[in-house]
Amino acid sequence: MVKVVREEIEIDGNDSTEKLIQLVKGDNDLIHYILTHTITFGGFNLMDMREIHDRTEKPIIAITERIVDLDSVKKALSKKFPYEYESKYEKILNAGNLYHTTVKTAGGRSDVYFHCYGIAPKDVEDLLEKVCIDSKLPESVRMAHLIGRTF
Repeated sequence: MVKVVREEIEIDGNDSTEKLIQLVKGDNDLIHYILTHTITFGGFNLMDMREIHDRTEKPIIAITERIVDLDSVKKALSKKFPYEYESKYEKILNAGNLYHTTVKTAGGRSDVYFHCYGIAPKDVEDLLEKVCIDSKLPESVRMAHLIGRTF
């Protein structure tokens, strides 16, 4: 880890994509790829993986521990955001396919699911084998959670 940066977003807002792009552009030379824990931040503040990749030219990977029921998510979005759920749901669709792999961790093999943009799924699988050490979350994501809890 070279540097820690922090940004605040609006809970259930629409600013996570822009904020993430600005963080990346601030340290563009240090970043080889973007790795996140899911595509949602602060409730239903959904990032647009396609836009982030297009504007940063960095591969982006979003890790999740389980398969998401898209029908349930769409229903929840339409109930909570009746006037903007379609734009939020479009960001989910922009994440593309949800891929599955297993990674070897200190506790054994674990299932991991991921979306990726700008990088081949096989390359993501190879990367996850290297960066998932103590848990099925990559070490950088695990550390980000620990650091984030201090704020």
